[in-house]
Amino acid sequence: MNAWIGIAAPVRNTVHLKTPFCLAIALAIAAPVAAQATNYDAVVAAPDSHRILMEDDHVRVLRVEVKPGATEPVHDHRWPSIMYFEQPQPITYIEYKLVDGRPVETQRFDVPAFKQSQTMRGEPEGLHAVSNRGTAPFIAVRVELKDTAVPGKP
Repeated sequence: MNAWIGIAAPVRNTVHLKTPFCLAIALAIAAPVAAQATNYDAVVAAPDSHRILMEDDHVRVLRVEVKPGATEPVHDHRWPSIMYFEQPQPITYIEYKLVDGRPVETQRFDVPAFKQSQTMRGEPEGLHAVSNRGTAPFIAVRVELKDTAVPGKP
């Protein structure tokens, strides 16, 4: 029994990672996982719920949609933004921090639905996810302000 892969295999059929082919396969599999783990930008980490409507050097406009009962993948937003709630729903907001390079939940809290067409300004957001507790999709438009200076950065 080969405990590493969990199946019975004769020793003569064992493949060693020292062969160039196997090493290339292992690197090809590991590279996307490693890249994904370090880029938590909303569009990259949570593409099913964040779609770019427009982007230039100064502004990025996102359509945010979370299906009922769904929870987005962990992501962040590096710029201050303005949110317009087109179709608000009650959500659970989940915060994370990195521990040994992996996101670990630190807290969660339930938020009632905002008012339809409500607009609010927000600061950059660290690692988080949103879970839609409503019966319809949560839909918002997020305008990220890239030109806004971040304190302590040039």
